[in-house]
Amino acid sequence: MRIRIFNDGNSFHAELHAILKAQPIPNFIVEGAENSDVVISSHLWTQESSEALRVTREMHSEIPLLVIVDQIPDDEIRDILGMGASGILLQETVAKHIAWAIPAILNGLLVLPPEISESVISDPASSYRACQEQSAREKVHRLSHREREVLELIGRGLSNRQIAASLFISPETVKDHVRAVRTKLDAASRIHAARVAWLARDMNALDAA
Repeated sequence: MRIRIFNDGNSFHAELHAILKAQPIPNFIVEGAENSDVVISSHLWTQESSEALRVTREMHSEIPLLVIVDQIPDDEIRDILGMGASGILLQETVAKHIAWAIPAILNGLLVLPPEISESVISDPASSYRACQEQSAREKVHRLSHREREVLELIGRGLSNRQIAASLFISPETVKDHVRAVRTKLDAASRIHAARVAWLARDMNALDAA
C-alpha cells in the first residue's frame, strides 16, 4: 500500500511514520501522490489548516484522504468532511484506529472514531447512526467471549497467524472463529467485521452486560 503524507513539519511526523510502519499490512511512504493509494493530511489544527486541507484535496481529488489532527472543535468536523475528507482521526488515538481506518476508506467508508463527537451530524444521520450502532451491539452480543477476543484483534488489523500467537491457539482454530464471527455479524469480509466492532464500540462493556 502506497501512502502519501502531508503535514506542517510538526513533531507528530516521525511518530506517524513509525505507526504506519508498525502496521501488519505492508505499506511504504511515497513522494509522488500520483502513485499513492491513500493521502494522509496531518496538521496541528489552526485556522490556516483549512486552506492547507483544501489545497491538498484539490491536488489529489481522486485519492481517499484521511485527516489526522491534534484536536478539532465539533463545529469544524463537518467542514473537514465537506472538503472531501474520507475520515478524521486524532493523534492521541491514531495508533489504535489506523489498522481498520485505512482499509475502510479504501472501501468507500467514512471513518470517524468514537473519540470524535458526532454532534455536528444532522438529526436524520444521527438517528441512522444510532440504529447502526444498536444493530452492531445486538450482533456482537451473539458472539462468545473467545469470538469477541478474535473480533477485537481483527479490528486491530492482525492476521490469523498473529491472532493465533496472541491468543495461544492454532491458526486453524482462529480460522474457525473468524468464520463464525463473520457469520454471526453478517459480515462480508474482515473489514466489514471490524466496522461492526467499531460501531458496537466498547466490547468489554458488552461482556459485562
